[in-house]
Amino acid sequence: MAHLVFYDSTELDKAQLTNALKETDHYWEYQDDKISLETCNPNAEIISVFTTSTVTREMISAMPKLTLIACRSTGFNHVDLEAAADHNVTVVNVPTYGDATVAEYAFTLLLALTRKLQEVLAVENERLVMPELTGQDLLGKTFGVIGTGHIGQRAIKMGKGFSMNVIAYDKYPNEAIAKELDFKYADLDELLSQADYISLHLPYNPGTHHILNRERLLSMKKGAIVINTGRGGLVDTRALIEVLDDGHLGGAALDVLEGENLLDYEEETALLRKGEAPEELLRHSVEISALKKMPNVIVSPHNAFNTVEAIGRINQTTVDNIVGFYNHEIPNKVEAKPVEPGKLILLRHTESEWNAKGVWSGVTDINLSEKGKNDRAIVGQKLKELGLTIDVAFHTDQKRTADTLSGICQVIDDGRIRTVCESSFNERNYGEYTGMDKWKVKEEIGEEMFNQIRRGWDVPFPNGETLKEVYERVVPAYQNGVFPLLKEGKNVLIVAHGNSLRALIKYLDSIPDDEVGNLEMLMNQMMVYQVNPQTGLKESVEILDTGTKVEAKF
Repeated sequence: MAHLVFYDSTELDKAQLTNALKETDHYWEYQDDKISLETCNPNAEIISVFTTSTVTREMISAMPKLTLIACRSTGFNHVDLEAAADHNVTVVNVPTYGDATVAEYAFTLLLALTRKLQEVLAVENERLVMPELTGQDLLGKTFGVIGTGHIGQRAIKMGKGFSMNVIAYDKYPNEAIAKELDFKYADLDELLSQADYISLHLPYNPGTHHILNRERLLSMKKGAIVINTGRGGLVDTRALIEVLDDGHLGGAALDVLEGENLLDYEEETALLRKGEAPEELLRHSVEISALKKMPNVIVSPHNAFNTVEAIGRINQTTVDNIVGFYNHEIPNKVEAKPVEPGKLILLRHTESEWNAKGVWSGVTDINLSEKGKNDRAIVGQKLKELGLTIDVAFHTDQKRTADTLSGICQVIDDGRIRTVCESSFNERNYGEYTGMDKWKVKEEIGEEMFNQIRRGWDVPFPNGETLKEVYERVVPAYQNGVFPLLKEGKNVLIVAHGNSLRALIKYLDSIPDDEVGNLEMLMNQMMVYQVNPQTGLKESVEILDTGTKVEAKF
């Protein structure tokens, strides 16, 4: 007999699970709330959670008897799979439960938008015909389905039932299904440019993160509608708001959102009680608030799965998984797949107007020189030739890095790149020497002092920063913001400044303090790192010449 604890339990869950478990000899209990360190039961041998719970390493460690985590969902990215494996805990999921359930909901949202149902239900006068409530037919429209798994296939069938022209995109096309269901595959760009309505049915992973980013949203047909019942991270929420606000898209219906847990009142108030909330959560909170105010947007609280029948299938499969586990039959086991770390590419911004004059810029916002503008295109072309795919690119608050990155992205022409502004990678504050000719300063203070200030580890500029202080802000930003992306297999480009990159290289290469003065790098060369997946430190590094032939030292 095992001790089971079901978290996130509704009254319907309790009734269905109790009925399914009544013939077993297990002991079970229910928790209405999501799991937390406070609600972890040290006697639990099996826990079952919904997607509203996040199971962390600390929680798994707090339950020493735990042997099985049964996800009452298809998704399992809310469980720390590495931690589960480290503690010899098996994780199972519910692979399918409601193909029709979710697809039906997607069409519920689509019909609500195209027939302006929200506005219709809000009408209080007695006029029978109101031009402002005129909607659209689905008949004859082009329906684009992104992701042709079980749910996507069901959505395709429904689209055909409405006499729509159906096209689909999938990274792994199934031509047999296309023939059977009478639809055509298209590449993603083609689908986006042709479809009147687009429905997302993809899993969320590093490869699908922001698959609808700003560039792709702008490439969509004017007036198109986006339906997302997949995962919130598939769509760049901020970019979606922008293209809705400027009228490019006709509407959006979103059952899933980035930061969707903030739709819950308790989650939102808990965020406020924290005092200093994470920037990302605050941004998502503002985004959700903006979306809910838009007249052509429907936001629902991750409800597509929510029917009596679908929940029944979820709960029955969950019990089958638990019983099967004790019979050594685990067909729905999920495991963390080994991922080769991505590459880290370090690049100093191209020449600025003050670089060209030999003037210290520091945190001052200086434009790129004409040469710098030309050089960024050369860097982009080099990346393209080398086949170095960039998943995430960081720049700083100083516009010379953002402008360098923008020029590179224009050449690469890859809409998948997610760009992040990270102030921790900002240039060193040169204090009183900001805006001064560095070579005149050298003459005034002498070469020895000049080299100490410019190259030393813990020597400050007057009223400015030391390299050590730069290091102390750069390294945590790398550890917390960049290294996790590398561990997910993403290639990360950092376009930053001489000193912030010196600080990061010191960390990656484990360079002693007294040797940091010897660290140098040619401007417009790329350093391509392969890092250790456990430590985040250098395993190997390759220096690539971009072909610009401009030499400058950090």
